[in-house]
Amino acid sequence: MDISFHLMKLTGLAIDTLSKLSRATIRVHDAERIPKAPVVFVINHFTRMETFFLPNVIYKITGKYLYSLAHYSFFTGSFGKFMEKVGAVSTKDPLRDVKFIGALLKGDMDCIIFPEGQMIKDKRFIERGKYMVYNSGIRRPPHTGAANIALQAQFYREELKSCQIRNACDELNTLMAHFGIHDNELSHVVDQETYIVPVNITYFPIRAHRNIINKIASTFVKGLPERIEEELEVEGTMLVEGVDIDINFGNPIAISPYLKSYLAKKKIKSKNLYLQPQDLQNDVVLRKIAIDIMYRYMHDIYTMTTINHDHIFSYLLTRATNKIKEGDFKTKAYCAIAALKKLELPSCHSALKLKQGYLLTDDPHGRYNDFIDAAKSEGLITVNNGIIYKNKQKFSRAYEFHTIRKDNIVEVLKNEIEPLRNLTRRLQILYWTPMVCVRRSIVKSLYQRDVQIFENDYKHYFKQGETKPKYIGMPFFKKRLFAKAGVVLVHGYMAAPAEMRELADFLYNQGYTVYCARLRGHGTSPEDLATRSYDEWYESVNRGYSVVKNSVEKVFICGFSTGAGLTLLHAANKKDALCGTVAISAPYKLKNIASGLAPAVDTWNKFLSFLKIKKIGRLDFIPNHPDNPDINYLKNPVSGIHQMETLMDVVEKRLNDIYIPVLIMQGAGDTTVDPRGAFELFMKIPSEKKECTMVHSKSHGITRGDVGIVVARRVGAFLHDYRV
Repeated sequence: MDISFHLMKLTGLAIDTLSKLSRATIRVHDAERIPKAPVVFVINHFTRMETFFLPNVIYKITGKYLYSLAHYSFFTGSFGKFMEKVGAVSTKDPLRDVKFIGALLKGDMDCIIFPEGQMIKDKRFIERGKYMVYNSGIRRPPHTGAANIALQAQFYREELKSCQIRNACDELNTLMAHFGIHDNELSHVVDQETYIVPVNITYFPIRAHRNIINKIASTFVKGLPERIEEELEVEGTMLVEGVDIDINFGNPIAISPYLKSYLAKKKIKSKNLYLQPQDLQNDVVLRKIAIDIMYRYMHDIYTMTTINHDHIFSYLLTRATNKIKEGDFKTKAYCAIAALKKLELPSCHSALKLKQGYLLTDDPHGRYNDFIDAAKSEGLITVNNGIIYKNKQKFSRAYEFHTIRKDNIVEVLKNEIEPLRNLTRRLQILYWTPMVCVRRSIVKSLYQRDVQIFENDYKHYFKQGETKPKYIGMPFFKKRLFAKAGVVLVHGYMAAPAEMRELADFLYNQGYTVYCARLRGHGTSPEDLATRSYDEWYESVNRGYSVVKNSVEKVFICGFSTGAGLTLLHAANKKDALCGTVAISAPYKLKNIASGLAPAVDTWNKFLSFLKIKKIGRLDFIPNHPDNPDINYLKNPVSGIHQMETLMDVVEKRLNDIYIPVLIMQGAGDTTVDPRGAFELFMKIPSEKKECTMVHSKSHGITRGDVGIVVARRVGAFLHDYRV
């Protein structure tokens, strides 16, 4: 039956419409690698839907329609006729190879072949270093069909050229008639090269559960086979809830170099035309070449897998013992992603290129939480008191091939990255590395990174007469040997770590490991602070938290002024990961009425910047008269005030999420912060273990000097109560 290009076009439009209605996102990579020549696309096969959308995707790139090989079971009745008209060829079609080879010789259509010969739902295609496919209870190598098709197309192309050179007209005419090549097409045919282009498709995330698609199917068709139910659950969830489909095109494999051997050339020049495809397939020389080509493109296909968070989590979970601390699991996942970036693998999901620090900081991490929730819903794990318990029975049993994607997707994802030996070796090394060594490495790298960030900022924003000595703004780490508890200290707005030095020394002498973070924009110059957001301040505290968390068993966080606001936000996000938090003079209510104008002034300044007006009408800084002029800035950036107030607006909305022990401290005579705000904070926090202490003071800064000793003792007593 002849194919219908009109029907192909209509089918493509229908697929485009369905794609827009679904929540699937198709992302194509390295399409420029596709040569403008006859191509056999070899593609890994994991879902039913890729057989429908892939021809349309490739057509949009190349402008050429495609033949695609499909299982013979689809070619019955009206649907079978439709399949034939849109370029599908049955695996049992006696003219299958002739159609493919003829299209490749002429170059008017390309071909799609799935070399595994079936859907590989379990992703098990590596056995003892060799590519193997599960089928009917046995393991077999992938089919060499794609290699044979491309090899035969190039063989006949070379044979046509040889007939021209030898002036063997009868042989030439026989070959041309066999493949339907006209005289005016011959020069075009013999001048081309046949290519195989490996293609990898990776889906993320892969989840399986009841969805609207299989509910509708179950309503209209009673007693659906288990195999179909599984496909509707997995692939229906992808379409309904959303999935990223990464399509990676590999480097093209030219076929003519494989026909340069003496024996191959001898066959090309012989008078035997090998018109029957099996004549070439059964040839020992060409069969060996086809196997070599097959192993090359299989390697290329599977080394282009787009690595994502689920791959890392799945590999670590399958390798883990029966239980693992959730914090240790996330820490190793963080290290695995860091190692992954150094490997420079061909393809990584875009989410891995974002900051992964939340895996270390106990803040909500969407990808991790989604994976853990899916594993729990499938009964693969349970999580109690920060411990992940594996269901041994689920991980040790043999799964049915057609249901494994919904029964244990973790195993499937682990299998998918097995061919990436560089990655799996790194993951194995990381898994066997003792946690004490992992933590020590993280502490060292994060502290060095924090110091380096400060030194870079200090150098870039240094301003003579304004910038304080480097030791004022340098973050510092006081590690106490054998300490079981540690404290993250956070300084105030326009200040620096030196502001918390006296409190740090006191707590260190009390037996705590102490880290004093430097908020970005501080300890350098007001111009630096004017460029920063409260999100950057939050991340500065997170680095300090990660250092302390990987140094001790129990972590507290204590902040002054704006630092107190940040500690409250961390308490809301990290919850039980913190043993307690101390907020000293949090800027919940400011006395300075002018501060309320900061958002409007900041917006006005940005508007003038948009108009490229540099000076006229701008108010970037206002004078500051600090309690500690040896530490604080003497100019206050308006944008900084705006960020501080934005932070406190966020904190106010999150106070209801704080259930850990909290100590609120406030100077009774504070000239900057309204002391009544401390009582409001106290009342809005729902924690049953909360205290509010008022300290006699006539200034805002209460962490230094005589009053600082009082504050330090009270903080020390609070920490002592909850460190056990």
